[in-house]
Amino acid sequence: MLADARAVLAAACAHDRAAEVAEEKLFGPAPNGLPRAYGAWQGEFLIGVAAVGGNRLRVLAVHPARRGRGIGSALLTACEDSALADGQRTLSTLDQPGNYLAPGIDERNAETIAWLERRRWVRAREPRLNVLIDVRGNPRVSVERAAELRAAAAARGYEVRRARTDETELLDAVATEFGGAWPFELSCALGFSPAGVHVATRDGAYCAFAAHDGNNRGLGWFGPTGTWPAHRGNGLGEALLVACLVDVAEAHPQCEVAWIGPRPFYEKVAGIASDRRFVLLTRAL
Repeated sequence: MLADARAVLAAACAHDRAAEVAEEKLFGPAPNGLPRAYGAWQGEFLIGVAAVGGNRLRVLAVHPARRGRGIGSALLTACEDSALADGQRTLSTLDQPGNYLAPGIDERNAETIAWLERRRWVRAREPRLNVLIDVRGNPRVSVERAAELRAAAAARGYEVRRARTDETELLDAVATEFGGAWPFELSCALGFSPAGVHVATRDGAYCAFAAHDGNNRGLGWFGPTGTWPAHRGNGLGEALLVACLVDVAEAHPQCEVAWIGPRPFYEKVAGIASDRRFVLLTRAL
């Protein structure tokens, strides 16, 4: 079943690496629990898949050779009905906190956006933005620079290091300071090998953190990251970002940063190779 689902996603998702995270998106948990996955078969062949979690449509794909036969509409209806039965009043596309394929639908996927709009889905006014950072052949992303930034932080009294895989106290600290889905994503990143989380501490207290491969595990995505207010302006975010980018470079030529906040920060620290823009669509149920 999973291999067949990967084949459908590989054929259908030209703008996302959905096939590589098929198990995570179709069956993996989010902070609010497990999703409900659906499949469409023609005889013994799987030709479409979908998953809904909470008030998010996680993924929906139909093999290109089987489109135009109502399969996508049937899968979409199943997800909408499931969400409604679960007490949800709206659905949004792909951006489930803690376990999202993307912040929305890649704007290049105009066919899918139009297909949803015909079914009473409404796009948000502002697009969402991811950025791609080159992590190989980039002089600002190197083991040497990571060491320099760690040393600069140490001169200010901070220790920058990789988190331990069993560092659950970090999750508690982040939950208290930041809340949301970040502790869940960090717990996933701690399970990456090696742990995809770096932290900055001083006098035994957490001051900043950054993670990669907590969501879309294995694709080299960066985030979440945060610095406690009292410790901002000390170069900790830069040190932690570069540490994560060096990790990602072991397996990927680029790192993707989702839902970027301060774009100039990423441009300054590592440079931005290109952007990805996404459209968020929602539907009242």
